[in-house]
Amino acid sequence: MAGWRDSLENRREEWKKLEHALTDTLAGRRVLRVTGPRTPRLSTPVTKTVRQEELAGISETFDAGLACFCLGELSKTERVRFLQDWHDRLAAGATVVMADRRSEGCETPIELHDLFAPLGRKLDVQVGRTFWWVRYERA
Repeated sequence: MAGWRDSLENRREEWKKLEHALTDTLAGRRVLRVTGPRTPRLSTPVTKTVRQEELAGISETFDAGLACFCLGELSKTERVRFLQDWHDRLAAGATVVMADRRSEGCETPIELHDLFAPLGRKLDVQVGRTFWWVRYERA
C-alpha cells in the first residue's frame, strides 16, 4: 500500500510543478482553454473555457491556448483535426500550451516533437514520469 501512496504523491508533485509552469507561461494573456474528458482543476487564469466538441462554435481569436488531457484518448487522425480546429482560434504568434498523460503516440520527446514542430516555433517539450507538456508559439 505504501508504494501506491508514494506513486500517487509523486504524480501529484509532478502535476503541481507543471501547473506552476502553466500559470507563469500564460499570465496576462487572453487564454482559450480546451477541456478534455479528464480535465483537472487548474488555478491558471483563462478567458474562455470550452469542451473539445464546442470548438467549432468559437469565433473569437485568442493570444494563448491551453489544452489539458485532450490528446491522449484521440486517434492520430483525430489529433490532427483537433489541433487544426484549436489553432484556427489562436492568433499567429499565440502562446500554445498543452499537457497530457504519457500515452501511445505521445510518450517520448521525439513523438511529441514530431507532432508539434510543424505547428509553431520555439518548441519546448517536457516529459516527466507521468505527464508531458509542450509550449510553443503558433506559426
